[in-house]
This record gives sequence, structure tokens and C-alpha cells, in this order.
Amino acid sequence: MSLYRLENIEQRYGGKTVLSIPDWSVAEGTITGLCGPNGSGKSTLLRLLGFTDSPARGRIFFRDRATDIYAGNLRKKATLLPQESYLLKRTVYRNIAYGLRIRGEKKNQRQRVAQALSLVGLDAESFAERPWYALSGGEARRAAMAARLVLNPEVLLLDEPTAGVDAQSAQMMKQAAADAHFKNGVTLVIASHDLQWLEDICTDIFYMFDGKLLGKGTRTFIFGPWEKTGDNGALCRLADGQVFLAENAPKDPAGAAAAIEPEELSLHLEKQDIPPEKTAVKGILVRLALEKHSGRLRASISAGHTEFIVYPDPKSIHRKGFLPGSPVWLAYTPQKVKWFGKERRP
Repeated sequence: MSLYRLENIEQRYGGKTVLSIPDWSVAEGTITGLCGPNGSGKSTLLRLLGFTDSPARGRIFFRDRATDIYAGNLRKKATLLPQESYLLKRTVYRNIAYGLRIRGEKKNQRQRVAQALSLVGLDAESFAERPWYALSGGEARRAAMAARLVLNPEVLLLDEPTAGVDAQSAQMMKQAAADAHFKNGVTLVIASHDLQWLEDICTDIFYMFDGKLLGKGTRTFIFGPWEKTGDNGALCRLADGQVFLAENAPKDPAGAAAAIEPEELSLHLEKQDIPPEKTAVKGILVRLALEKHSGRLRASISAGHTEFIVYPDPKSIHRKGFLPGSPVWLAYTPQKVKWFGKERRP
């Protein structure tokens, strides 16, 4: 069953369209990941799903019923942890209990607050009476998370929950989100740059760029900046100075995004093993893991701080001795690169 269904959604700020989604749905009881560069529309989409903002055009359905952000009951079902989550100027306890008081839920309030703090790894005896200014950045972020969890929402929307916090806080935030889903059945929608976490936990991952959903899956996106090479091609200079080449580029590739499917990439230990018709970039094999949904072996290769995903043949990986940390070559055909965000060539 679809928990959310979006139809012909557009959002505009200052006369500019910042989000355009013709059709999209989120199934109940799933974990949906959103990834993409800053400014791609992730936060805007989460605000719509959290009923804190209404679209300029289109309709949002929740359990097949058209929504209205002024219908208060909706906000009891979905709660949003924004990227910049500020605490009120009061104690941790009063911050977390604030939502319960607004809703008139006074029963077992102290117990519920203590349990919410425990979920994010903060001891109630040590933290409940601390003022907001006595918390570190990571502790404040975890307290803000607890303030959402205490409401027992049906949907938890997280906008970069682990960005800018220490490693311990990031781990506790991840664990709290997982517990909310697996123990309480909460539907999660998570916008994050932590692609490895999203791959580990999510039912589906959707990529966003320029206010549009580009699709789901494990394809590798290269967001540029792109430079023209002749009439038909373009290149992106990776962070380590290597060049990624693509053909069939838009007339003006600046501001466009490109993607390559895992099946279009092959792994090689030596450069001389690359077929002559292929182009290649050098990287480091950072991870080999079984993909939980498909059961396929997935390899993650970092080349110039871009993570490429490949589905190698397990027998070849074993026979040739590929190991995490090994330098490898990624071979591909520039004509197989797909383009998004700009009008493509006919």
C-alpha cells in the first residue's frame, strides 16, 4: 500500500521552480533514501512530506486521501528532523516533552522522555535537566532526534541526520532510526550524503538533481562540473585530476548530471588488461559486500572521491585476487553514459 503518492508536484520559491515531480510514491513500512548534491531538492521534498509546506501545484495523497497541511491530524502522523534543528531555550527534558504537551499527552510523560533519550544514547539522569546550551553539537542533534521519537510518529523524515556530528553521535542517530523502523514499524525517509549507510539500510534509494527524481537503484552519478570536448562529448575532472569522459552530451552540459549503470563498468587489476575500445579511470576498491535485496556481490570503487558501483563476477574476484584496498582500473564505454538535467541530443 502506498503511504504517500505525489501527483504533478511543483514547488516554487521566488518565482523559480525548485521541485518538479510528476509521479512518485512511498510504500508503507519501507526505508526510502534520497541522495543528490546540495540544492537538488531533497529538503524541499521532505518539507512537503512532513506537511510543513504545501506545493505550488499538484496533490499529495496520504493513504490514498488528498492532504491539506492545515489538517492538524496529519502532523501527528509524520514528523521531520530538519538539517538545522534548533533546541528551545530550556532544559533537555522540557525540549523533548514540548511536543507531548502541545498534543495534550500528559500520561507517562517522564517515562516517555527518558525512553526517547535512551534511544539516542543519552542517559536521562545525566541529561534531562541540562540546559540547551550545555550540550555539544552532537548531543543537541541527538536531543532533537529524541524530541521526534517521543511522539511515536508513523513516518520519520530525516534531513542529513548525521551531517556535522561526531562519530559516536552519528552512530547513535543511525541506530535510533533503525530501531524506530524495525521495532516500531516506522516508515523512514532519509536524505543523506552517507551513501554507504543508505545502501545498508534502505529499501530503495532515489537520486535527485535539479529538483527532479532521476530514478532509483545503484547507478553511479557524476554531477560535474562538465566541460565540452568537441561536438558530441564532455568531460568531468575528478578530484584527483583524472578525467571521466562521456559522449552524447547536451549542447551545454554545464549544470547537467550523468550516470553510468553498474553493468557498464568492468574491474581490472592491470591497465594492460583493459580492452582497447574502452576508457578507464583508476581507483581503490573500498568495499566488497553482498547486496541485501538482490544477493549480488557489489563492489564500491573510489576514484577521485566519486564512488562507482560495479557488480563483478564473484569467481573472477576470487580468481584474480581482488581485495579491499587494492588499486584497480574501471573500464567503461563513454557512449554508454546517460544524461540528466538538460535537454539531450536527439
